[in-house]
Amino acid sequence: MAHKPGKCSQCGGRTGRTDTPTCQPCYAARGRTPGSRRSTPSGGLSVNGDQAKITELVYEPVRTLADLVRVCQIDTDVWEITHWRANKWESAAKDDRTQKLVTRPLYQVTATMRRKGTEIIVRAAIAALIADAKTQIKPRAVVKRIRPAGQHMLEIAVPDLHLGKLAWSEETRGANYDHRIAVDVFRAAVTSLVERTAAFNFSRVVFVLGNDFLHADTAAGTTTRGTPLDMDSRYHKLYRVGRELLVETIDRLRQVAPVEVPVVPGNHDTLSAFTLGDSLECWYHNTPHVTIDNAAVQNKYMQHGAVMLMWTHGDKGKKNNYPLLMATEQPKMFAATIHRECHTGHLHKLQADELMGVRTRICPSLAPADAWHAQNHLVNNARSAEGYVWHPDEGLVSLAVYTVPREVAP
Repeated sequence: MAHKPGKCSQCGGRTGRTDTPTCQPCYAARGRTPGSRRSTPSGGLSVNGDQAKITELVYEPVRTLADLVRVCQIDTDVWEITHWRANKWESAAKDDRTQKLVTRPLYQVTATMRRKGTEIIVRAAIAALIADAKTQIKPRAVVKRIRPAGQHMLEIAVPDLHLGKLAWSEETRGANYDHRIAVDVFRAAVTSLVERTAAFNFSRVVFVLGNDFLHADTAAGTTTRGTPLDMDSRYHKLYRVGRELLVETIDRLRQVAPVEVPVVPGNHDTLSAFTLGDSLECWYHNTPHVTIDNAAVQNKYMQHGAVMLMWTHGDKGKKNNYPLLMATEQPKMFAATIHRECHTGHLHKLQADELMGVRTRICPSLAPADAWHAQNHLVNNARSAEGYVWHPDEGLVSLAVYTVPREVAP
């Protein structure tokens, strides 16, 4: 329905609507800026229990829900918008300098909201539990370094462990696999990679966590998106086994150099990777020389001198976009480095490529094929883990490899 322009009760200018008695410039003259709350009876915020309604007149364009949240200054941690609308018309006002009528778009926005009562309570409870846990956890004991400090960086890459995967050799013609075997081969891989890089002294160790460290993400034994899986045991038991294994590994690596743990979510364990990272951050928050990077982003970055590394699981996006993605997301780091690599997992195979000066490595997995892989002919890849030694000026100077022996993987 079209509205006829009205006359402002303050300045005589056009308001744009007969049901709006005051034009926007006069509201501004009262000290109101576009997007701020109105104190007039016909607008502003009204709250009735857990329900609220807000009405605003603004010059700023409102075309999306995000625009509305911004101009109305709605706290989305407290309120959920259940319905909204935005109307636009031309308003006119007399310019003080030229004394001519000037028209400009005027937006009237209305939103109804519901208070997030339960969510606020739960969020506050979780925050309180985490804070309490941190006060109860004492600093980890100082460890004795087995090597003097150096300038190199050691990267331990053990993606796609799939702790909890169940594989039966009679069904796959490959190796058996369950959570006990996974723990054993993981320990053997980390120990071997540390020993095989013993010729170097390190200033830091990077231990990449996530990347489908856990096989499932739900108590029903499914991936994050609900795909059913062959599971060895109960999710909660596997989660605890995994957390204890990670603490053991980080404490082992602390003897080599300060440990940094970027958490990279996989497509099997998107949520579990985050909660494991959060648990480890609580566990080590008072411990010197252990840093957990559990930011809720898909890609993690690190710089070591002239070396730039990006980690992502590899199930999203395109590999050929990685050079531009790195330069876009971390332009200062990209400009300050020469040796740039992106390390992924996901495909359970070894592959390396280089494009525009950026190398992409698909890192291998320690896990064997399960029934699904066997049915789709994805079998017999070497089960390996890798360790990379980085020099701050020369880049990659050494590569250590651990491969599961044949007697363990018949």
